[in-house]
Amino acid sequence: MAKRKPVPRNEHGMSAKCAAAMEKMVKRFQTGDLSPFVHVARIERDPDDNCPMAHWSFRNQVMAWAQTESMDCRTYKQWQEFGRQVPKGATSAWVMRPQPVYKTKSGQVVLDENGKPVVSYMRFFWFAVFPAECTEGETPLPERNYAPKDLPPLTDVAEKFGIKYTWTPLPPDRRGEATVDGCKLFVGTEDPKTWFHELAHCIHAKLEGGLKGGQDTTQETVAEFVAAVLMEMYGFGDRSGNTWGYIRMYAKDPYKAVERSMSTIEQVLEAMGV
Repeated sequence: MAKRKPVPRNEHGMSAKCAAAMEKMVKRFQTGDLSPFVHVARIERDPDDNCPMAHWSFRNQVMAWAQTESMDCRTYKQWQEFGRQVPKGATSAWVMRPQPVYKTKSGQVVLDENGKPVVSYMRFFWFAVFPAECTEGETPLPERNYAPKDLPPLTDVAEKFGIKYTWTPLPPDRRGEATVDGCKLFVGTEDPKTWFHELAHCIHAKLEGGLKGGQDTTQETVAEFVAAVLMEMYGFGDRSGNTWGYIRMYAKDPYKAVERSMSTIEQVLEAMGV
């Protein structure tokens, strides 16, 4: 069997892919984006969670989330053992693994008074991990609720309407979703606007007796405009520019779309008690 060629590494022991990922992450922090630290610190993990990432150091959890925005990253082999496959071309995240270097004397490892090897020093090396959202396979991803320790406003409204809500890993292009019957909503980000948007979908569904499948123009207009109003009311900042752009994806004239949906928007906000 032919030997694998060694991967060229820089002075920090990083491959080219690893170095590029680290540079991207550092630039994110340099812009003042501290959300990876906040997100990992605020997550209320189940103490019995058997996800490998749950037992990593805080530093590695932050590094992995900053690169993937996933709370379940594993090595290629760990995903195979779980029953899922990392597809070719999947983008990896890079974290550090400690490796003890034991003290030796005359070629033998030195043991302490308890018979355990004496650690001379620790060295670290980089290794690749992959987010759950990029994996494939028949084995379903674990169902976990990564709810923040401080829940956003209006969870009481969700409970009043019998809406079950869960924070769970979702693909980057789908940060939230609600069932057409309005009974369940899933959130994959701590952004309160996503929570408000999906909650508005659920309340709308409750009022109408259900929603259409897919992304309907009226339904998206109602949910996004309600979310923008709630963001302003609860002091999370003006997101009207983003709202306008979002509605424009579904309606050629966002103003007319909002105008046509205003009565429904008012009904949803009234049902929320705001």
